[in-house]
Amino acid sequence: MRYEFRQKTFLLGKLSTVLGISALLLSGCGGSGGDSDTEYSLGLPAGLTIAMVDVNNLEYYSLDTTTEELTDLNALADESGDSAVQKLRLTDTSVLGSFVHWPDFRVVNDVEMLDGKYLLMKPDYVPSTTVLGGTEESPGNFVQLVHFHDTDLAAHSTDEFYGADACSQADQDAGTCSGKYYGLQRLNSFVTEQADLEIEIAEALPEDQTLCRAYIDPYQKFEHEQEESSGETQEEAHDHGALTHFALTDTGRMYFYQEGEAGLESIQGFVELDGVNRVADCSRTTIARASEDGVLVFIPDTQKLYLVDNHGADFHQHSVWNLAEILPEGTTADMAAILGEGAAHEHEE
Repeated sequence: MRYEFRQKTFLLGKLSTVLGISALLLSGCGGSGGDSDTEYSLGLPAGLTIAMVDVNNLEYYSLDTTTEELTDLNALADESGDSAVQKLRLTDTSVLGSFVHWPDFRVVNDVEMLDGKYLLMKPDYVPSTTVLGGTEESPGNFVQLVHFHDTDLAAHSTDEFYGADACSQADQDAGTCSGKYYGLQRLNSFVTEQADLEIEIAEALPEDQTLCRAYIDPYQKFEHEQEESSGETQEEAHDHGALTHFALTDTGRMYFYQEGEAGLESIQGFVELDGVNRVADCSRTTIARASEDGVLVFIPDTQKLYLVDNHGADFHQHSVWNLAEILPEGTTADMAAILGEGAAHEHEE
């Protein structure tokens, strides 16, 4: 399958404002060791960029998991001569609500574009509802839309989308609406699909569990959709297996489902994430692809990242990272967005 990858997370470490970091892997199947002169590896799956916001202190960092370098995005914005990078700057804590991940996967001129994005939403945004471009008199419900411009993480501010919701019927019929109009259409189609997924998974959960976050690997989903549209038989199209539906509950449990003849069917028991008693704000949790084997989960209540994968067996909690070992002292991650395809975690016997 031919892809044009517009996410180039492995080059993020070349940005001008970078903090070098190293930390111990807290738990899991592997790790690093040595004497006092050894530089310990984080051990996170490579190929990811993790953006983290401390809302109260207006701090904004991104971690490149390949280079293991931490970038102060506010400082980067202040020092950059690129207006799109400058728009990363956070200036007002009152408008910071939650992240929406948007895997903007599409086919353009027979080239499959895998362009992962995230939006920083305002506090009044209701999860899984329409994202608005808005107008100058009534601005939209997001602060910035972030993705990679070549090798640089950059942002589009909400004012760039004023009026983008509107397009005359004549222009719609002719296919001549603005690019931002079509972008919002794709975004809100994804939001609607996500809302439907949450309903489907919530109904499959045990009665004593409340859904916090639902997730399907967007890379695998895109492959399924492209194979199905190519006219291949079901056996040919799905030789890589059924899509796993991940469910995080507000008690910190992970459940796993696949589509069956009668709807969603559980494929194994649940996994309990360490230290999670109750999630206070589900809109600030994150599930994202770590590799084709599993996912990376962010829980703000515990200030931890959890790797949940299966690598040939049942899904299990493989590793845990404490963000206090990654972020500067005194910084808290209230929300995290994760971009990238990831890479398989190294497993030790």
